[in-house]
Amino acid sequence: MEEDKASTPNKGKDIDVGSASGIEMATNPDYYQNREREKATDILAKLDSEVKQMSFKRNGSECCIYRVPEPLRNVNLEAYSPLLISIGPLNRQNIRLEAMEKEKLKYFKKLTERDGMDKKKIIDILISIENQEERLRHCYSEKFNLIKSRDFVKMILLDDVFIIQFLLESKDHDNDTQNFEPRMTFDIREDLMLLENQLPFFIIQEIYDQVNPPSQDGTTIPFLDLAKCHFGKHKFSQGAETSPSVKGSRHFTDLLRNLMLNGAIQRSYIFYPIKLKYSAVMLRKAGVKFQVTQDKCLVNITFDKGVLKIPQLEVDHSFERLVRNIMALEQCCNPREAYVCSYIKFLDHLLDSAEDVGLLVRKGIILHGLGDDAAVSNMINHFCKNTGDNYTCFGDISRNISRHYENRFNHTKATLKLIYFPNIRRGTATVAAAILLILIFIQTIASVKWAF
Repeated sequence: MEEDKASTPNKGKDIDVGSASGIEMATNPDYYQNREREKATDILAKLDSEVKQMSFKRNGSECCIYRVPEPLRNVNLEAYSPLLISIGPLNRQNIRLEAMEKEKLKYFKKLTERDGMDKKKIIDILISIENQEERLRHCYSEKFNLIKSRDFVKMILLDDVFIIQFLLESKDHDNDTQNFEPRMTFDIREDLMLLENQLPFFIIQEIYDQVNPPSQDGTTIPFLDLAKCHFGKHKFSQGAETSPSVKGSRHFTDLLRNLMLNGAIQRSYIFYPIKLKYSAVMLRKAGVKFQVTQDKCLVNITFDKGVLKIPQLEVDHSFERLVRNIMALEQCCNPREAYVCSYIKFLDHLLDSAEDVGLLVRKGIILHGLGDDAAVSNMINHFCKNTGDNYTCFGDISRNISRHYENRFNHTKATLKLIYFPNIRRGTATVAAAILLILIFIQTIASVKWAF
């Protein structure tokens, strides 16, 4: 009897077995089935309610600003964290960034003091933000139910005005501003490219057009051109044509990615588990030649007839933050078109050591100011940690390079060239020695014949 109770702990619960109805329910198997069905129905209803409360816009067309996944963040926390200023809701609660809120108010005060910027115009701007609030919230991968509508609109306005004023001042004062020291200006510029520190372009564009209406003489710079000018220190953004992908950028991180890929060779992005297996130094021993190209699109790498052509790559102290945030964006938003991730993975296998970096530095392919080549290889070798993606747009190139390396004839040719013909002097000496050996051999044969 105790065993039966243990196996069916809920059976008989709340049943008055002393009553006739209780006895009937206790002996009726349909009663227990109905109770179990009711319980299952209640659980399903609760799950349905929780599912409906989820924001499906995360995977929708509007969502474009994400919190960096923990596996990526844990590799280098500082690469994704703002240094000075919080933009948008994802870093809003960061106490360390509160000091800059006063600077946002100063920039807002500057806006209100502009000619033609009266109370009515400010109210019109606020109404524009209010009308877009739902769309703005859907642009973020997280819901912010605790942020009241009034606070959300105020945050968007202050952040928006700060970005516009900061970009305009930077342009007018050669990438410097009147309000901040050069170091702070640099840090703010760095913060504006972080994935978690973004406002959607559509709302910045809308407010920018209201506070900087196009002039008849054409002196008003379009917002997209202003944004490109702001990131003009990057070689890939200089003189770039405004392609449809650049025009369609959704925020600063996305703009930087689109500028980096502007003019990219069209390649298929496919699953290709076989990666490049040989480093630059190893490939050189197999006769592969490395050649720098003037192509500004970093991913336009080609391999033909033993020549690996690579666009010049400039690596500075902000390179890691830039690349990590673009890679995080691709992991969240473009996992099947992660061209920058694919490019970095190709470099990861090509640059195994400081010697590999040194080879490409001598060829003019890599320019860096990190102090030593080991710092570059170490940085690149850690980029792909926890990305775990076997999709690539360099599958064909990797396969062709591997075939070249595994051809023993290429090794023989390369050895002859590297050892006996590395330069004109050594080559001349090698030829002279070969001629001398041939003459000695001929003389020996002649002497033998004369002796007989």
